[in-house]
Amino acid sequence: MINIILFTSLLYFVQLILPMSLAKRAGEAPAESARRALHNLRESLPVFFTFALLSIYLNVEANTLLALIWLVLRIVFVLIYATGFNTKPANQDGYEAQPLRSLAWFGSIICLIMMGINLI
Repeated sequence: MINIILFTSLLYFVQLILPMSLAKRAGEAPAESARRALHNLRESLPVFFTFALLSIYLNVEANTLLALIWLVLRIVFVLIYATGFNTKPANQDGYEAQPLRSLAWFGSIICLIMMGINLI
């Protein structure tokens, strides 16, 4: 679990520098997507770290696989978000759907919920 926590911290660091890097190389649109992905990660990171540390403290080994799946889904999420992969045409409100991104996000939330349930 400690390795997963460290890799999650590395993911956060990479996502911190990604918007600046994309702004220089690919333009402002991908950089803005990377900023939104970073904001989304910041919303779930405290919950993940809390559950991961409690899993170590309480010795809940079932959460290790869930944490790994969560991390992989978050990596997939940022890759899809920043690249614009699978973007559907905008609707009348200007919203461009990315079904795969939504699926990765939903899966990561399910992992967090299951980690919380395992701690009960």
